[in-house]
Amino acid sequence: MAYVTSRLGLKFTQMRPGFLGDLGMRQGRANDIINDGFVQVVCASADIIIISDTLPDARPLLQSLLRTDPNERCKSNIVIELTNRFDWGVFDFDEYHKLIWELVQAKPKNLFWVANNAFEAKVMADDCNANPEFRILRPSGFSDVPERVNNTKKNFVTNSCFRQEVSDAEKSTALMRELDSSEVLGHVLNAQVPFSRVVGHYGGPHTLKKYKAYIEFPYQVSTMKLYENLAAGVPMLIPTPRFFQELVEKRIHAFGPWEMLRRMGPDWFQYMDYYIADFKPYIHYFDSFEQLNEILQDPNFDAKAQTRTAAPAMYQKIVSQMLNGWSELFEEMGYKVLVDGKPRAIGSGVSVQKFVVDVKYQQPTDAQGWEQVYEKIKTWKTAQRTEQLEIWDKNEKSLNAIELKIKDAAKKGSVEKYLKEKKMDETTLIQVRALDFLNGEFGKTSGLFGGTLKNVHDIDITVELSKLLDKYNASSKNLLFKASDFNKFGYLARYLHIFDAALQKSKSDVTLASQISSVQSRLELATKTLSLALYPWLPNHDIGNLASSFRGRGIVLTFPTSGYSRGVHLILTIRNILKCNLPIEIFYIGDKDLSLEKRQKLANLPNVKTINILDKFPKVEEVHGFNIKPFVILASSFSQVVFLDDDVTLLQSPDKFIKESVLFKKYGTMYFLDRSFSHGNSEWVKSFITLPSLVAENSRYMTEVSRDEQESSMVVLDKGRLPIIHALLSACHMNLKDSRDNALHVHTHGDKESFWIAHEMVRAPYNFIPGIGGAAGFFRTKDGVQEPEVVCGPQSHIDETGRLIHFNGLVVKSKDDFSHGYLDFHHFVAPILENPGNVDIGYSPWCVHSRLPKKEIFEMSWEEKETLRQIIELHKELRDTDFEF
Repeated sequence: MAYVTSRLGLKFTQMRPGFLGDLGMRQGRANDIINDGFVQVVCASADIIIISDTLPDARPLLQSLLRTDPNERCKSNIVIELTNRFDWGVFDFDEYHKLIWELVQAKPKNLFWVANNAFEAKVMADDCNANPEFRILRPSGFSDVPERVNNTKKNFVTNSCFRQEVSDAEKSTALMRELDSSEVLGHVLNAQVPFSRVVGHYGGPHTLKKYKAYIEFPYQVSTMKLYENLAAGVPMLIPTPRFFQELVEKRIHAFGPWEMLRRMGPDWFQYMDYYIADFKPYIHYFDSFEQLNEILQDPNFDAKAQTRTAAPAMYQKIVSQMLNGWSELFEEMGYKVLVDGKPRAIGSGVSVQKFVVDVKYQQPTDAQGWEQVYEKIKTWKTAQRTEQLEIWDKNEKSLNAIELKIKDAAKKGSVEKYLKEKKMDETTLIQVRALDFLNGEFGKTSGLFGGTLKNVHDIDITVELSKLLDKYNASSKNLLFKASDFNKFGYLARYLHIFDAALQKSKSDVTLASQISSVQSRLELATKTLSLALYPWLPNHDIGNLASSFRGRGIVLTFPTSGYSRGVHLILTIRNILKCNLPIEIFYIGDKDLSLEKRQKLANLPNVKTINILDKFPKVEEVHGFNIKPFVILASSFSQVVFLDDDVTLLQSPDKFIKESVLFKKYGTMYFLDRSFSHGNSEWVKSFITLPSLVAENSRYMTEVSRDEQESSMVVLDKGRLPIIHALLSACHMNLKDSRDNALHVHTHGDKESFWIAHEMVRAPYNFIPGIGGAAGFFRTKDGVQEPEVVCGPQSHIDETGRLIHFNGLVVKSKDDFSHGYLDFHHFVAPILENPGNVDIGYSPWCVHSRLPKKEIFEMSWEEKETLRQIIELHKELRDTDFEF
């Protein structure tokens, strides 16, 4: 109103009635204010009082007009300018609505009704059966918010600089202002609509008009922003009435006035300024999110409407009509008012100068009759609300999958996060299909690891790679991620595996080389960029050179000074008892980990070498203990690696079991299953392994049968296979300090699960040796009774033929005090049934209870018992010489 009165040359004083009480002043409070004389004071100080925005704040003025004593009535001319709900914040609706009806019936000569739009008049008619004569006087559309200009200002709060100008890129972009919890935002993003989202201030309409367009999903029937944008010439994109109703009735878009608007009948949109005839030529409407996308893809979508010039010209006429309309209203009161210093043009006025809204029920003649009508109105409104609730409930049940997902994401507060993850899932499918192809599964129907190509009869790897390169390039501007964000890490690691595998396979596959020749340079660049982003600790960031440096087969150990005795016993067992002469590399983490004295002694053993892991990977100094395992496997010079914990007891020669293993020949892995301690929860892994392999899909871990999947005291890998390299690299990442502290160790125990999870991350084939972790040793005795169905001892594992291969533990009863003697080994249990909770950890050593002892418990063979006898004797000899050899 300040702008309007300045154009009319009027003195304007603003009074905020908040000091009279909170919103929703009741009838009694209003009467008290009249009785206190406040109304008389206010009315004596002004010729005209304009009640703008929230009508109930002026309830004392309104109620004074109905006083029987003329001296208590306000004598000023009162203009009710409805711009918001006429009963906003009211508690005593019945009394307040009766007041409005009584005012309309009384027709005080000093009371005038004005509205920005027809909606408020219609609501008042529907709610109160009151229909005074209204005149439409639109808002001015004036905005004094300056447009953003080409300069740089200092932000003294953050001590940083921020750009104020609208860039060229922004000028070709549509803008939308929605919170991250908005379902509408989710659907716009899902439809891949090209736009930028702004939160908070955007610079007002004069800045907004510099953008390609402004997308709005109205939250009111009219807003100051609507009028300001029209006045400034901002191209606006608004849902059609049909689409808007669909969004509201699916509760995709929150629109407070909907119940009132819907009660107005099938032509409800005529009461919503976004759809009125005067404005329609200057607003662009879309009937779906897809159509919104299509409109914005057209660089000249506003060529016909010419909104930037036509809308301001149109609105200038409306402003002129509005100013002359106010002038005309003041003339009715007896005041001669100039417009911009000039007399009002004769006959000018608003296009719809005065109107009366029809009421639903015949107008009663007295208060009692009104109360009867009012009860009918309330009954009608209740029925209308019930009908609307039924529509909402029905629509909620018919929502499709994406609508439900976005609704759930909005409730959790971030639709952008959900859609980024969804986009990753869609890309993941393309990724795993490409990897299954590169893993050699296309055209096969059995013996599959991944299985996504089982029913695919045609695939063009060049097309698939091009798709992935395009998707990668679209996201390559942001390769940053938290170390513990295994979802994004896996997403990028699969890209690297695919691009690297395609390049490496093409060196020996002429057909593939020909197929990918058109994208080879892009593959090479992406591989180099991703290697650096994912594995900054890897020297030279060159996976190809790393893989080509491996040679032969060997054994890898890592132990500190405190593990020296265990390591010596294991090495001599391998050499002297198992007769295995494979080279051995012993890794340590810096000079303080394994003392120089012990290293020098170990170097005297034939074909044994000690290596400081920091010489290989200088940037992994914060990796300690068992988390170093994947790093030492990767760092070893061997192509085929047998990694052993220092407390492992081997019963077969590594050279022999590698040669005999069918699974190792097929997958390049020998992984062993852990014991089933208890049921598990795979929710964490499933959050980033959204398309597991056939191996993982039915695993104990992913089906919640066991909280533990892998036991890693012995890990055998063939690094000569590129997928194994990528799996190892991923396992290394999972064991970095930030990764393990904030993710891996939060959800799993130690390093052990990182191996198979890493394979799943990069879709590298693997499998487990059949048979669940058991126990090797003796029968448990309770209350003097031996239990032949329960075996106690270190965790044991069998090979593919059912023979004992190793167990995770020493032959001594106590690894810290050898005086306690040695374990008695004569039986072992090899569980074949999933039996969570079958491990007795209250007994020392732990015991495993078999439910099928005839099929799961076996007496050790003579060879196995003899091997263990020799291992025990070797330990005794070393113990007696303080492990000198």
